[in-house]
Amino acid sequence: MEYEGREVENRGQEEKVLQMSVKIQWTVDNLRALGVGSMYHLAYRPNEISYEVLVHVNTGEITRGTKAEIVFIGGTHPVKIAEATIENIVTSKGFRRFDFRLQRLIECKKECATKSHIGILCRYVLRRTTDIDCC
Repeated sequence: MEYEGREVENRGQEEKVLQMSVKIQWTVDNLRALGVGSMYHLAYRPNEISYEVLVHVNTGEITRGTKAEIVFIGGTHPVKIAEATIENIVTSKGFRRFDFRLQRLIECKKECATKSHIGILCRYVLRRTTDIDCC
C-alpha cells in the first residue's frame, strides 16, 4: 500500500481516506475563514487515534502529501467540511499534530460520516470513489 500523495486504493472502487474529526464549531469557522490553500493543524492524543493510523504515523507511511478529510462531529450528524493534504506530522509523548493545507471547503450539509462510538477522532474510512466528493 502506498499512502504518499493520494488516497489508498482498496478493492478497485473503494479508497482508504484519513479522516480527522473536530468537535467544536469554532474550528469549522476558522477553517472556512482561512480558505483554500491555507495551513492549519489538528492535534490528537494517541488514545483518540485508531491503532492503524498510529502505526502508519510511527512508521512514516503517512507523510507529506497524504490526502485527508476533515469532519465536524459536534452537530446532530457528522458532516464532511473540508479536504486537505498533510504537510507535516509532529510526534510527541502526549499528542500527534497533523499540519495540513486546505484543498477544498465543502459547504453542503450532507451527512458524510459515521460517528465512532469509542472516542476515535482520527482514523481511516473506506469511501467509494463516487462518495469522495460528498456533494
